Amino acid sequence: MKSRSGGELFVRDLALSLNRLGHSIVVYAPVMGDMVEELHSHSICCATTLDAVTIRPEIIIGSTQIETVLCLAYFPDVPVISICHDRVAQHGQPPIFSRVRAYVAVDAYCEERLLLEHGIPPSKVTIINNGVDLERFLPRSLLPDRPKLAAIFSNYATLGSETKLVRQVCAEQGIKLHVIGVGSNNQAKSPEDLLYKYDLVFAKARCAMEAMVVGCAVILLNEGFGMAGLVTTNNVADWQPWNFGRKLLLKNHIRADLIRQEIDKYSADDAKQVSYYMREHCSLEVTASAFEKLAVNSLADMKYVEHITLGDEHEEFSKFENDNLRLLGPTQNQAQLSVQAAILQQQLKQSTVRVGLLQQQLTAVYTSYSWRLTRPLRCMLQQMMKLRRSNR
Repeated sequence: MKSRSGGELFVRDLALSLNRLGHSIVVYAPVMGDMVEELHSHSICCATTLDAVTIRPEIIIGSTQIETVLCLAYFPDVPVISICHDRVAQHGQPPIFSRVRAYVAVDAYCEERLLLEHGIPPSKVTIINNGVDLERFLPRSLLPDRPKLAAIFSNYATLGSETKLVRQVCAEQGIKLHVIGVGSNNQAKSPEDLLYKYDLVFAKARCAMEAMVVGCAVILLNEGFGMAGLVTTNNVADWQPWNFGRKLLLKNHIRADLIRQEIDKYSADDAKQVSYYMREHCSLEVTASAFEKLAVNSLADMKYVEHITLGDEHEEFSKFENDNLRLLGPTQNQAQLSVQAAILQQQLKQSTVRVGLLQQQLTAVYTSYSWRLTRPLRCMLQQMMKLRRSNR
């Protein structure tokens, strides 16, 4: 949670939305950025260490791999929902544990990763798209007949050659271009206060969705990835399952002729209809309700969690360490040590539980009627053993 990337903003939005639905939320992240102030202002607890959370959660919703495994180890009897936000990044790899009752893919591209690369059964995978907070991103006024002001809205965008190409084409058509994002040293902490100013936005994924909800015309384009084209009423429903993201951008390289072609498709009326569709189908409320329903189903599935043995869990943690941590290299030593420490803590907790159960069983034996009844026989046996040793 140290920056404002798509995955981190997703966590913030989901926490705020679930909080509004009446759930008690704790956000855990080893590093917290400035978003912690916003979460605290809405009475949402934030923790940078798990030992700060002294009340057992009912369910864990894990957004990144290492942190999800840490939570699995620290809370050994709690079911988990794991989210895959990225098709290729390490943090998007799913943790393979029996207590993970459901895997969420934010789009069909991430679903492919779960099903085709990691062997997750289709019955355990659900697509829940990103949602936009409609209370923050309000509709703008009607678009002009032709775009006058445009923005590249992306943390990946720099002031490099592809941005210059977009700027050149926009200038040819009398469109002024701004660049918004970390890569251009112009990050927007509150994009809802900016997007309504723009007629045309070049973006992907979350950024594109926010712009469409506001009512901007949107061309799916991102530096270093490629471009898909203008989002219209003809393609918005087909592109939504792909989260308006990377898989669609791989269709075309960013070229001047394609940029001109897509700008020429601009239609104020069509962009308005796209915005109506997005506000109906891609709201944060829809996303949060889907997670709430999935969490309820996972809790109802607790009977399966109770059948997981301690030995099975230890094998799963060992396999995770072998398959993941040892492949990450020296830069991930801290993550490896953190997970190993959490695993040891889990083993200690489970050993303590087993010792307690054995003590209860011994107490039950010592206080039973049969134990008292056979006491004379045990005394006779002890005397006979003493006599045998003394005769040797």
